[in-house]
Amino acid sequence: MKLFFVILIYFNSLAVLCQRIEVAGGMNRNIFYDLRKEDPHFTSTYNPGWGYVIKAGIQDVKVDWLTLKITLEYDNYIGQFKASHGGLGGRWYTSANTKKSVISLGLFPLNFEIRERIELNFGMEMSRLIREDFKGKKGGWILIIGEQFDKDPIWSYALEAECDEFNSKYYFGFKASIAYKIDLGQSLYLKPEYSWFIGTSEEFLEFPTITKSMRHYLCIGIGKKLDSSKRFARIITGT
Repeated sequence: MKLFFVILIYFNSLAVLCQRIEVAGGMNRNIFYDLRKEDPHFTSTYNPGWGYVIKAGIQDVKVDWLTLKITLEYDNYIGQFKASHGGLGGRWYTSANTKKSVISLGLFPLNFEIRERIELNFGMEMSRLIREDFKGKKGGWILIIGEQFDKDPIWSYALEAECDEFNSKYYFGFKASIAYKIDLGQSLYLKPEYSWFIGTSEEFLEFPTITKSMRHYLCIGIGKKLDSSKRFARIITGT
């Protein structure tokens, strides 16, 4: 939680430099993935799950020659998987349902507007796990010849009974979004948005550690254009 408050304070301090501020919420569809399809000893099956997201954003933040968009998100996502590895002498597997809650800080250095309505944003996102819930099974078998192994050739146990922690603590990935602004007045606007996140860091501490996350988001938010002249006067006078 200490990290959350540090990010929140930093996020709030940057708000004085921005031209627009937004809040939004919506749903996500997560599916885990890996890039080991070429390995004949490794197999995996991933099923998607639906979650939700709540976020705030500040746009048109001027940092030297860059114009940035910065977001702070609470993201809850779900996924199911079964993965196994082995050969002729044995095989082990893990199957699980997992639910995560993460706090994410997004930084978008590439931002474009088309006819002052359509917005395109490209950037990166860093996340910290704040809550996890998982349930599943670990097991396997091994080929025993004679009595050279002093163990049960087939075993299985509940994942949650053996693992205090299963999910990674930190995550990183890239995110792109497209949105459409609908004016509600002189300074307010409504903004439907679609986003796509592709994770590049490992989702789990144990097998299958090569698994990553891919998420689609549908959100709707409301934004406000800030009066830069009044804001600058408040900064100078300290009011």
